[in-house]
Amino acid sequence: MSESKFSGTLNRLKKTAKAPSDPNPSNSTSPIKPPLTGHHRGKRSDPDWTNITILMRRTIKRDARRRLEDDGEGVDLSELIDRLLTDWLGRSGR
Repeated sequence: MSESKFSGTLNRLKKTAKAPSDPNPSNSTSPIKPPLTGHHRGKRSDPDWTNITILMRRTIKRDARRRLEDDGEGVDLSELIDRLLTDWLGRSGR
């Protein structure tokens, strides 16, 4: 039987796992990061946020994401839409 196309990657991962650890971990300059558990703390785990599906033109979505990225304020598309709808609801006076 021939080798898997992933056998090289698997062998590298096995070698990395067997590599000796830092003998002086307390002298390490990098901060200790908590292990990943599969769920991050964010909007998906926040009960105030809900997942919805909307239809939007591709060009609008692309342009909005690009501008949000260029602004560099850490706001994503869902936060922008939430802000715009909140403002709109505040103006409607109902």
